[in-house]
Amino acid sequence: MKVKALKVRISEGFQTKDETLVNDFLSRYDVVNLNSKLVQDEINYWSVLVYYQEKSKQTNSSKVSVNSEEELSEEEKIIYNKLKDWRFEKSKELNQPPYIIFHNTHLMSIAKFKPYNLRDLEQISGLGESKIKRYGIEIIEILENA
Repeated sequence: MKVKALKVRISEGFQTKDETLVNDFLSRYDVVNLNSKLVQDEINYWSVLVYYQEKSKQTNSSKVSVNSEEELSEEEKIIYNKLKDWRFEKSKELNQPPYIIFHNTHLMSIAKFKPYNLRDLEQISGLGESKIKRYGIEIIEILENA
């Protein structure tokens, strides 16, 4: 397992660019765990510690991944928006930025694949055991009520 420290500055001039870099990094590796902390400095920022491993080529080819909202049907977009609303509330509850919970590609893939149980969630590219244990039941409940 490897570790990477990332910084997301909370400033209009930097935040979008920094979030894009974090999302790019997260999409290229299998994330095992994430920790974040708000650091208050001249420019406030989220310090993100990512525990990751190289993606398995065999695993990736069989996993579901959606990279654009354009790939979603209207019904899937409704589910995607419900998942984004849940993520936003969860991020406030945990005092973490939303992309630490799940990034958009994860939520789009969940909306497209519509897993029925925790085992089905394992088929979503980029979802590791830790995230499934932490949030899986809530995700399945959202899908059941969508």
